[in-house]
Amino acid sequence: MNEDTTSADFDHAVSSAMTRIAAFVAPLGLPADELLDPLASLSSRGKRLRAKLLVMAHEAAGGGRREAAVRVAAALELFQVAALVHDDVLDDSDTRRGLPSTHRVIESVHAESHWRGDGARFGTSGAILAGDLALMACMSELVGALAGCEADVAAAVGDRFSHMASVCTAGQYLDLRLAAQPLESLPHAREDILDVMRAKTASYTTVGPLALGAALAGSSSHMVDQWAAIGLPLGIAFQLRDDVLGVIGSEAQTGKPAGDDLREGKPTLLLAHALANSDAAGREFIADAVGGDAQSVAAAVSVLVRSGAIDAAETEITRLAGDARTLLESVPMASVHREQLLAFFDATTDRVA
Repeated sequence: MNEDTTSADFDHAVSSAMTRIAAFVAPLGLPADELLDPLASLSSRGKRLRAKLLVMAHEAAGGGRREAAVRVAAALELFQVAALVHDDVLDDSDTRRGLPSTHRVIESVHAESHWRGDGARFGTSGAILAGDLALMACMSELVGALAGCEADVAAAVGDRFSHMASVCTAGQYLDLRLAAQPLESLPHAREDILDVMRAKTASYTTVGPLALGAALAGSSSHMVDQWAAIGLPLGIAFQLRDDVLGVIGSEAQTGKPAGDDLREGKPTLLLAHALANSDAAGREFIADAVGGDAQSVAAAVSVLVRSGAIDAAETEITRLAGDARTLLESVPMASVHREQLLAFFDATTDRVA
C-alpha cells in the first residue's frame, strides 16, 4: 500500500461524501452550513488510522477491490466523525483534534447572533444533529462503495458495518453509565472498563477495519472472524495508549489539554489503578481533580504516576500488542503484507499523539 497516495484517496473520498450531503441540504442555505462547516473541518484532520488498517487488511486478504475499499474506509472515517461529535457532547469537551468541539462552535453561533434561549443547549442540540449528518454521509458512502460489488460480498460488508456501528453505539452508553458511578467504585470495575474499551474503541478502531477489509476481499465468514479477533487485543492496547496520553500527553500532541481525562473523571484502567493503589490523601487529590483547575489536575497526575498506573498500562500495552502479533501470524498472507501490518501495530500502540 502506497501510504501517501492512499491518504490522498481517503481525503478525497471523505470530502466527496461531505460535498454530496452539502448538496442534499443546500436548499436550506446558511443554516445547513452552520452544521456542515465544523464537520468539514473535523473530518479533514483525521490521521486515517482506521482507514489505512482497513485497506491493508483488504490487500493482505487478497482483495482486489481497491476503489471500494477506499470508499468503505471513508465511510468508516465519517462514522468516527459522528462518534467524536456525539462523544464530545456526552463528555462536554471543549476541543477535538486541536479545534473547538462542534457543540462549542454551534454555541458560538448562538452567542454571536444574540439569539434568545440557552446558548449551551442550542450548541448541544445542533451538535447532535451535525453528528447525525455525518452518519448520513457515512451511509451514503458505504452504499456507493458496495454498489458494484457482488451481492454476497456487499451483504457481508454491510452486516459487519452494521454490527460494528451498533456495538460502538452501545459502548458509548456503557461508557456514559460507567462514568456516572461513584469514583470509589472504579477499583472494582476493571471488567466494566474493559467492556467499554472492547465495545466503544476496539469495535471501530481495529476489529471493524480488519473484519471489513477481509469481508470486502471475499474471505469466508470464519476467516473474517479470525481477522476480527486480531483487532480485539490491538484495540484495547490502542485505547490504553490513548488513556496514557490523556493523562501525561501534551496538548500539542493530542489536541486536548493535558490531564483532561482526569478533569472529566473518565473511568479508565489508569484511574482505577491509581485509586486502588493510593492512600486516602492521594484519592482526595484525584477526587479534587474532577472538574477542578489546572493545579488540582497536576496534583492528581502526580498521584497517578506515583501509584504505578502508567507503568502498569505500559506493561499491559506490550502484552496486548504481542497477543495481536501472535494472532496475525496464524492468518495466511504474503510477507510484505504481514510486515506492513506489524509495523502498523507498532506505530499505533507506541504513538505519541
